[in-house]
Formats: sequence, structure tokens, C-alpha cells
Amino acid sequence: MAETKVSTVVDTPAERLWELIGDFHRLGHWHPDLPESRPGNELTGNAIGTVRVFEFGGTVLHETLLGYNGEARSYTYSFPDGTFELLHYRATLRVTPVTQADASFVEWNATYDVEAGHRKASGDLVHGVFSAGLTALRERFAG
Repeated sequence: MAETKVSTVVDTPAERLWELIGDFHRLGHWHPDLPESRPGNELTGNAIGTVRVFEFGGTVLHETLLGYNGEARSYTYSFPDGTFELLHYRATLRVTPVTQADASFVEWNATYDVEAGHRKASGDLVHGVFSAGLTALRERFAG
């Protein structure tokens, strides 16, 4: 099983940051490389099992919410096996307070299986998506 982890510190309180990123369906609102998503099933909000659908560059991506904890400021999601050559993909986005700095520690990680021939390209893709999103958050709240 492969793993990708990206983290950063964002100069805003965790509660404020979670207001922006805590809605599963609003990833495209704050991530610079992703469009707004549309609902993929009848479930709405942050209900377990809700699906968000992204369409970009000829690719249609369905992501399913597996777990959501507003109090702990985290959610976990997956996408279907075979997407981007990945199997058993599970990703978690989490915000934790940095209390002495009134800031937020944000981590985005994923575990997945991938054939050896696709390991580097798939890992680079996941890392790039996570890095771009966290960099955009850090820059949005800088200074």
C-alpha cells in the first residue's frame, strides 16, 4: 500500500478554516486546480455516502464521502478503483488547531494500491493535487 501525505500551517484559526473547507461539496471553491463539483446522488451536505462529481480535462471523477467529523474537523473519501490507476484509494483532509499561534495545521493524506509501473506517476499526481490545495489555503490567509 502506498501513502501520500502533505501538510502545512495556515495563518487562521481552525474554526475559520474549517468553515471554508469543511463542506465536502465545496472543494472546487477553494482548490485552484479543481472545478466546482456537482452532486452525484440524492444525498446532500456532508451525509455519509454523498458523492461529488468533478469534470475536468475530459475526466469525470466521482468521490464518495466515507466519514465526516465536524467536531474533529476531518473527512475521509474515496473514488472508484481504477481511477488514475489507483486501487483502494482513501483520502482524509484534517484541520487541527495550532493553539499558541492561533493558526491551523492542515494535513491531507491518502493511502492506495498501485501497480509498480504507475507508482511514481500516480503518487506525483496525488501529491500535486494535495500540495496545490494546501498552498492555496496558506496563501489565502497569509498576512
